[in-house]
Amino acid sequence: MDDTKTKGTEVLDGIIVGRVEPHIYAFTTEEVPNYLKVGDTYRPVSKRLNEWRRAYPNLKKQYDSKAIIDEDTYFRDYSVHKYLENDLSRKRLRHEELNSGVVYSNEFFKDADINDIDNAIKDIESNYISNSGKYEYYSSNNRLPQTYHYERGDAWDLRPNQKAAVDSFINAVNNGRKNLLMYAVMRFGKSFTSLCCALEISANIVLVVSAKADVKDEWKKTVEGAGNFSEYVFLESYDLASSENIIKTNRDEHNKVVIFLTLQDLQGDEIKEKHAELFKEQIDLLIIDETHFGARAESFGKILEKAGYEKLDKSNINKLDDDNVDVNIAEEELKQINARIRLHLSGTPYRILMGSEFEKDDIISFVQFTDIVKEQEEWDKNNLYKDNINEWDNPYYGFPQMVRFAFNPNKSSREKMDSLKKSGVTFAFSKLFEPESIKKDAINNGHKKFKNKAEILDLLQVIDGSKEDENLLGFLDYDKIKEGKMCRHMVMVLPYCASCDAMEELLRDRKDIFKNLNEYEIINISGVDAGKIYKKPSDIKNKVKECEDLNKKTITLTVNRMLTGSTVEQWDTMLYFKDTSSPQEYDQSIFRLQNQYIRTLSSEKGFIKENLKPQTLLVDFDPYRLFRMQEQKSLIYNVNTEENGNSKLKERIVEELKISPVITMNHNKIKEVDATNILEAISEYNNQRSISDEVLDIPVDLSILNDEDIRKIMESQGEFNSKQGLSIDPYKGSGDDLDLNEHEDDEFKDDRHNVKDKTEDYTKKINDNEIKKLESKIKTYYQRLLFFSFLAKDKVASLDDIIKVIDSDENQRLAINLNLDKKTIVNISEKMDPFKRSGLDYKIQNISMLASDESIEPLTRAMTSIKKFNRMSESEVITPSNVCDEMVGLLSEDGLKEIVSNQYKLLDIASKSGEYAVSLYKRLTSELGYSHEDVRDIIYAIPTSSIAYEFTRRFYEILDLNIENIAMKFNAYDLINIKDDKDDVDYNKISCILKQKKPFSKIILKDEVKVGEETVRFGAVIGNPPYQISDGGAQASAKPIYQHFVSIGKSLASDYTCFITPSRWFAGGKGLDNFRNQMLNDNTMKELHDFLTPEDVFPNTNNRGGVCHFINDFSKTDSEVTVVTHKDNHIISRIKRNLLIDGVDIFIRDSIAVCIIKKIFNECYDENFSSMVSTRKPFGIESNIIKTDMFKQSCDNLNEPIICIGKNKCIGYIEKKHVKSHEDWIDKWKVYVPRANNLGTELNDDNLNSFVGEPNSICTESYIVVGAGTINDKNSAINVSKYLTTKFVRFMHKQAKASQDASSKTYRFIPMEDFTSESDIDWSKSINEIDEQLFDKYGLSMEERKHIKSSIKDM
Repeated sequence: MDDTKTKGTEVLDGIIVGRVEPHIYAFTTEEVPNYLKVGDTYRPVSKRLNEWRRAYPNLKKQYDSKAIIDEDTYFRDYSVHKYLENDLSRKRLRHEELNSGVVYSNEFFKDADINDIDNAIKDIESNYISNSGKYEYYSSNNRLPQTYHYERGDAWDLRPNQKAAVDSFINAVNNGRKNLLMYAVMRFGKSFTSLCCALEISANIVLVVSAKADVKDEWKKTVEGAGNFSEYVFLESYDLASSENIIKTNRDEHNKVVIFLTLQDLQGDEIKEKHAELFKEQIDLLIIDETHFGARAESFGKILEKAGYEKLDKSNINKLDDDNVDVNIAEEELKQINARIRLHLSGTPYRILMGSEFEKDDIISFVQFTDIVKEQEEWDKNNLYKDNINEWDNPYYGFPQMVRFAFNPNKSSREKMDSLKKSGVTFAFSKLFEPESIKKDAINNGHKKFKNKAEILDLLQVIDGSKEDENLLGFLDYDKIKEGKMCRHMVMVLPYCASCDAMEELLRDRKDIFKNLNEYEIINISGVDAGKIYKKPSDIKNKVKECEDLNKKTITLTVNRMLTGSTVEQWDTMLYFKDTSSPQEYDQSIFRLQNQYIRTLSSEKGFIKENLKPQTLLVDFDPYRLFRMQEQKSLIYNVNTEENGNSKLKERIVEELKISPVITMNHNKIKEVDATNILEAISEYNNQRSISDEVLDIPVDLSILNDEDIRKIMESQGEFNSKQGLSIDPYKGSGDDLDLNEHEDDEFKDDRHNVKDKTEDYTKKINDNEIKKLESKIKTYYQRLLFFSFLAKDKVASLDDIIKVIDSDENQRLAINLNLDKKTIVNISEKMDPFKRSGLDYKIQNISMLASDESIEPLTRAMTSIKKFNRMSESEVITPSNVCDEMVGLLSEDGLKEIVSNQYKLLDIASKSGEYAVSLYKRLTSELGYSHEDVRDIIYAIPTSSIAYEFTRRFYEILDLNIENIAMKFNAYDLINIKDDKDDVDYNKISCILKQKKPFSKIILKDEVKVGEETVRFGAVIGNPPYQISDGGAQASAKPIYQHFVSIGKSLASDYTCFITPSRWFAGGKGLDNFRNQMLNDNTMKELHDFLTPEDVFPNTNNRGGVCHFINDFSKTDSEVTVVTHKDNHIISRIKRNLLIDGVDIFIRDSIAVCIIKKIFNECYDENFSSMVSTRKPFGIESNIIKTDMFKQSCDNLNEPIICIGKNKCIGYIEKKHVKSHEDWIDKWKVYVPRANNLGTELNDDNLNSFVGEPNSICTESYIVVGAGTINDKNSAINVSKYLTTKFVRFMHKQAKASQDASSKTYRFIPMEDFTSESDIDWSKSINEIDEQLFDKYGLSMEERKHIKSSIKDM
């Protein structure tokens, strides 16, 4: 690592300590003059001296040297003391020599100096060589005897946080709670504390159930070693399997028993059969040790699905399941156990947050790492000045500090990830590490090769220190990490099993380019065949230990194996190389580093415990994730300890960062992160997310469904992000009354904080699908609450705050429009689990702050806020701000200046959240320099619904625009209900109503407009109008309506209209023929932007065929239009052209295709392939016939059977009599083509899956027929089918399509050919060769040929 380039290394130097060898230290102090204090320490000398400074503030360090003979043999300060006393006659300090109040230590020696210590150490070393026996030496080679039964000792004392847990347990039991949770991180002493709970209820039979057998010894040692449990006998599965009467025998002898079983034991039958009485009679205390299987609320398979990983990898993952436990079966087995009290032990807080099993009163402890560190420090403070106490006597000795590196990946990987994200990949970091094959590829070894090998190699080289990157530290080459013997045993967490194989191959094959990574042995425990090499966890642990014994470093490659319970004590570093959407998975993984790794060196008289892992490293390549996890952990802790924990979030993060610092690196500068940095980064991250994203973060509390009133409200909601959406009716006016009692608060006050009785769990009465639906509906309700938080002018930070402000006049209107009522919110506030409630409150607080933060300039606040909103319902999709900006940018500068100077009006005709108002305001003020007063009164809006009104109004308020300019008495949909005598939309009447010179908010659509009344002038009309409404047809059939808004805009505006709509009107669309004709012949069309991939504009919507936006400039008169074509977020074409070509009545989107069509047809389109294509339902057979009794799998027992081909080539037989049309085609040769295909849409394939139809066959309406009556033989049919699969034909077919629909009209640009043996095309050739013949026949240029080939994918 080049320290000259990297700034801030002193920050890292002050944090990184690493492994510390034992040292002899000495100091002098004014409090004890003429004496030298000599001690030893197994931590940094500076830390030990700082502890002594509490007793001796003015001490001065005099000496510091290693207490080592060799790497396996150490000596103690006792040996130095022995030399000073016996050989040099230096006297020890006596207590009576000290002044009153000075701390005494017998390790002070009178008149000793540092030369004396040097001589002592030399004597100790020489006596070791001569083996004189003078001194005590401690060696790691001395083996301590193994213990099979532990000797009963004195009673152990409960530490303060353990005693608090036991006291809470007693209180909970006395209050009738029976299902309790002890949450505490590792090293808390959960086994000892929970058994002390057993003592408090005089439990005779205690059953401990764990997922992992390797924690058995900890329980055994506690039961047999602690004097507290002298009445108890420890039994395990072996004891129970060996004797059927062992429990009874012990109980007859008045022994109490602690039985330890694993989940595997419960799933088997042997123990349950032999000890049926155990499972029948009541167990006094059932302890479920979930620490080691993560209190799994969801299986790893579900986590994989949520994180976007390949489903194919599930089988690989399942093969490596060391637990061999089906969590669902285990849960059922646990439920069958008859226990008086159940106590769950958990090391991660997410079960509390995500589940509904525990209420706050059920939680008897909540202990985080910060609590452990505080107790560790408190113990040291109270004990380490005592001469008979060793550092390792601290119960938390060896608990490592985690140092967290939050780095961005290297430059080339970041660029690759950006490219993946642009192509629609959500989990780009995992995708970066995707192998060529997820499954084992025995032929090409694709499972051992990364798709992005170059980027990953580059990343590894930067980590290694053999390359540099300004945002990533080459930490493996950092001197203090090397000197501190850190990063000796690393874990790489990868997204796929085959990623482990690819990483192993890469690290081994390219050893030559590394200067540090080449020193590591690779242990691949999750590769596709890893289970054959490392069959069980002990194999993995033994391998790492074997390497450590040989002084070899290791890298363990895993996906999830060994990350949910088993601990490999040597692991000290984790590199997190994958995305995860699960906080539980993330925390479970990183906790694997936090176990102690202690080496015991013994002599005949005692022992030393050396901490081999004082610090661990977590390297996360997603800084935002690390920050989010820190935020979430702090929130969870606070809600358990504070009534309103969210308000003290910053203080909590400060505490966490003290014990586990976070380091970042940007532009070659290393920085230690503080709480403000984290909160600012989270705020920036949250500001980029939509309300829908925020809702998904809030845990759903299903327990509120136990209240019938709440349940009815939730059942009435639409499913989250469904077509129904928020389903809010148009705003009816402020005269409507809320059904609220003004003094309602008093009704609810008394019971707000009463302890709730346990009620029947409603979710047990319904199935999983119904639960999922209700979860989704609760999310919709959350969405309403977040909308309220944003829209209310009052600052709110919780549900309680909403309750306090909801009664104001303005908020009552808002509540009506959002379908919220106070009584339900109060009820939810009472019933909701506090942990989940905290998550909701936190989102409420953040959303409200975003809207009301007056320290941010209004336009910036509006622009940031508007990004939070993407859709309200299926038909109300908010236009992204960048698209609004682009459309507003099409309005000419001169034209806008004229509009402003004349105070003409600018109208958004279909506002959802005032998005166009914000863009117009931004353009006029920031870009064109107008003052706020110049534009405040000219921006108008017609909302699409009542909720759209509220959002539009809120953004008007933020920008201080005139809210009287928002239509209040009607919405955009209402406009198209104004009809003339012919029942057509009356554009002229609408225009007259909207132009009235009166406050826009006062206009009603029934207004009678008199001729000659003064009017206002709308200079420009802009917007994203509603696209369609249901027309009452089958299967939610819909008709387009956006064309009406375009026409209204044209009748209303004097200068410009600018709209964004679906592109279907280019070539098709129900009832759009007249509209298309008007648009394509309109010379005022100035610029048309055609988006072939609509997801670029409106993510997660269904706009098959694309979207477009266009501007009409009424001063333009020529026919040429600037056509800009967009695809995959890039402009692929910009050309000036006519929208129509002679003889063609649709818009051909592809400009090169226009030239090709002209070459082929020479303006004579009468003869084309469409004449060979049938209409819809060629035989009058519906597609659902294949699900009826008429459709048979065999022709047996049919009078006149004919072959019937249904969707997806489903072949069966029907009676000929069922054919309703074209009976004469039945016995002809023909070709079948699907009625719908993806050509001309943004979907992934360009297939035209034609196939030959033999005589005596028909098809359902899923297909159309080609050539029936004109194809005379089988060969001709084959030739037609081949023709339809050429790129040439598929390209020409695409030009007439605007959606998946493929009617006969869409074949109009395909030329007719001779399909017989007389043809000028040799149909016997391959498809590619036929394409070349067709290119030659029609004289296509090289550019045109290349364009066709690149535009159409291979089939």
